[in-house]
Amino acid sequence: MTETKPNWAAFTAAWVGWVLDAFDFTIYIVVAQHMIKEFGVSPTAIGGSLTLTLLVRLAGGFFAGWMADKWGRKLPLMMSLVWFAAFDAAIYFAPTFTWVLIFRTLFGFGMGAEWTAGTSLAMESFPAKSRKLASGLLQAGWPVGFLLAAGVSLFVVPHFGWRAMFLIAAVPALLVIPIRMFVPDTHEEANSASSSHGALKDLLEPGVRKMIILGSLVMALGFVVYYGMVTTHLGIHLEAANCGKDVKCLGAAVHSGWIDQIWFNVGMLVGVVLAGWVANRFGVIAALVAPALLMVPAMPLFVGMSPGLLPIGAFLGGALGVGYSGVTPVLTTSLFPAHVRARAIGIVYHVGALLAAFTPTMIPWIAKTMHITLAHTVLVVVGSGLVAMAAAVLALRGYLTKAPVEMIQPIAIVQDPAIAIGSAPVGRELHPVATAIVDRDVARATERRAILG
Repeated sequence: MTETKPNWAAFTAAWVGWVLDAFDFTIYIVVAQHMIKEFGVSPTAIGGSLTLTLLVRLAGGFFAGWMADKWGRKLPLMMSLVWFAAFDAAIYFAPTFTWVLIFRTLFGFGMGAEWTAGTSLAMESFPAKSRKLASGLLQAGWPVGFLLAAGVSLFVVPHFGWRAMFLIAAVPALLVIPIRMFVPDTHEEANSASSSHGALKDLLEPGVRKMIILGSLVMALGFVVYYGMVTTHLGIHLEAANCGKDVKCLGAAVHSGWIDQIWFNVGMLVGVVLAGWVANRFGVIAALVAPALLMVPAMPLFVGMSPGLLPIGAFLGGALGVGYSGVTPVLTTSLFPAHVRARAIGIVYHVGALLAAFTPTMIPWIAKTMHITLAHTVLVVVGSGLVAMAAAVLALRGYLTKAPVEMIQPIAIVQDPAIAIGSAPVGRELHPVATAIVDRDVARATERRAILG
């Protein structure tokens, strides 16, 4: 299989979906202060709505995964884009924050669905030799979406208000038309249907269950690092500025924090693409471990131990601290067979995010309880997360690169003794179906080892 126009069309559809996912998620954060002012709610309410979004993402990821494994990857991807549009547009008309909360929580369902279906579609659109590079390019959609949201908001919000951002986010639903017309679906329905034993039973097969647990563990550690960086960076700037009640100073600190958030995402854009290149040359394990360990000595720059170097620390935080996420799509999709892949990666990704959801609350709590600065707390928590993730990947390498156990026993044919009378003794023969199964599993194991390194 080589890359063709249909392959690139499928990949582009998934990439654009991921960009829109990031755009939609970011605009909520960008306009949060405007909603606090208009509706008279607390920042805690905004934070709680983000937590609800993460909770519902898990349900969306599983449901979309079930659809993708049963009917193909393209259908749930298109549905997720329409879902985005419906609930983004609804927020424009929300009369109270309660309605914003309802619509945003429902938005999370589609957010979980997009990553699950889009990642499966994108990775299956390319041969194994190209998936590592494609994985980095796919993840580049997230920082691109953030940068688009930040840029658009600078123009739209001052002139048209914060609600207009959600109408703009609804426009890309029109993409379902070209996706429906030009994007092929790589999913093989017949093979999937014959291999499946049920929506939940498939996930409980020993090999699949083990990979879900291990994958979720690695993903959770990665999300601890990501959440620990992106949710505390503005606080670190405010702490370093030590403004007290000086409004002008606070405004300057917030502006500086947002500029460094942009540098962080520029770094992430570079880092995820480089991670795909490193994975292609040295293997996925190296692309995960090397950036994480390189970021550990750079953490003092990220937390502002030298305030003048905060922009450099922000860039390195994006490039090294979370840049390894460029191999997340190829890693997760390589862990599971096709008939259960979409469901399994949806669970792995969103369970990991859910397990790490406590991080934004835990870090300020530790700083307050232990009477230490936010910067030092981030240094310890994120630094420990980086080391723990690298150690977990290395410790679990043998499991992650091992082919999944498939619960299919070889079928043997024993010749009837009555028929064998007078003829040469005949031993047990493997049925052709069993031979095909063995050949398929060997091919899968070889392909996965080639992908993961």
